[in-house]
Amino acid sequence: VPIIKLTDQETEVKVDISFNVETGVKAARFIKEYMKKYSLLPYLILVLKQFLLQRDLNEVFTGGISSYSLILMAISFLQLHPRIDARRADENLGMLLIEFFELYGRNFNYLKTGIRIKNGGAYIAKEEIMKVMTNGYRPSMLCIEDPLLPGNDVGRSSYGAMQVKQVFDYAYIVLSHAVSPLARSYPNRDSESTLGRIIKVTQEVIDYRAWIKKKWGSKINLSPELDNRLKIRDQIAPCNGEQQQNRDSEPSYNQRLTLSLTSTQQLSSGSSASSVSSLSGSDIVS
Repeated sequence: VPIIKLTDQETEVKVDISFNVETGVKAARFIKEYMKKYSLLPYLILVLKQFLLQRDLNEVFTGGISSYSLILMAISFLQLHPRIDARRADENLGMLLIEFFELYGRNFNYLKTGIRIKNGGAYIAKEEIMKVMTNGYRPSMLCIEDPLLPGNDVGRSSYGAMQVKQVFDYAYIVLSHAVSPLARSYPNRDSESTLGRIIKVTQEVIDYRAWIKKKWGSKINLSPELDNRLKIRDQIAPCNGEQQQNRDSEPSYNQRLTLSLTSTQQLSSGSSASSVSSLSGSDIVS
């Protein structure tokens, strides 16, 4: 795909421009339709993109997976989820994130299985996908049938797919331990957020977000759903001190794992979060 890559000088926002490719416009329309169908999809994608970005696995040319591939994987995950309530707007985002990591880090058979989105979604044998592919092409390790262009394998350029699988497995282990009953005895449970164990938000990122908000914040039109989430967060913020005092008396496994994707304070509390190559103190204990 012919791509022009550029970075805006003032904001440092990275931009990819594709040209002479009709499917790009169709793909944007396709993604918007599924965002309306699955209202939780954007939040799940934002966390997963940041997770892969910090491990240099969010770009195809570095062996990672593209945004389009990741979105198709998330759509398939929601389509074929065994719990019908997983697609509801009020579903627990934290639990969905853990289940996504479990599926693609542990359970999905990359060797034999391909992902299909159209017609309600399905897992299909790679041999079936190969029948409609152009001569000379074979299904890749991460095989995702393009819903807009039959015969095109969206994941064929992701040569580091097994590395992506490994970091997904790592994230599943860390988050599963963090929300287990054993987590009550972790030495750093009060100083580290759950999501902060796998995603590091540095002070530099927090300052950058503050600068963006100060310069353009008033021009941003939030969606009604996100606006309501922010209002609820602001309402419960003053109660944080009281919740901290009561935390020891409440069993952690009875609390819903709620990962706020809009609160930089919650995310940044994991500034000492573990990277792929090093585990935090609680992970070593577990």
